[in-house]
Amino acid sequence: MSFDRYVAICQPLHYAAIMKQQLCSHLVSAGWVLGFTLSSYHLVLLSKLTFCGPNKIQHFFCDNSPLFKLSCSDTSLLWKIDFVFLSFVVLGSLCLILVSYMGIFHCILHMPAASGRKKAFATCSSHLTNLAIAYGTCIVLYARPSEEVSLETNTIVALLNTV
Repeated sequence: MSFDRYVAICQPLHYAAIMKQQLCSHLVSAGWVLGFTLSSYHLVLLSKLTFCGPNKIQHFFCDNSPLFKLSCSDTSLLWKIDFVFLSFVVLGSLCLILVSYMGIFHCILHMPAASGRKKAFATCSSHLTNLAIAYGTCIVLYARPSEEVSLETNTIVALLNTV
């Protein structure tokens, strides 16, 4: 998505030549393959848990923190692996997006017309707002070891992320 915005703002006359259907298909396919690969690894970690107590999760969806707290297994290693794994995914994708937006801002600041700069900033502002909400909540939920954080806090932040 950010690459698309980068090309649209920084190279508008070349947009049709760069953003061909084949490139879009490759970008979407790469996202799906990476998502399924990382999700599969995550499911393998979760399948190793044993549960011996109540089977009700006080959460909006079946997230890691409630499952880890519900498990009878020793989850200390899983918390650490989950932290590293999800930090890589969340912070890695955020860094790629921020690099793209740095290029966009560089192009915007070098535009000769003020009206062009205003229009370009307006185009990006809603996306940046959504990024701030989505990545902010993801960082609070996943990019930190949350063994000591209460489920109530996780539930409230997850609700904000979901909405």
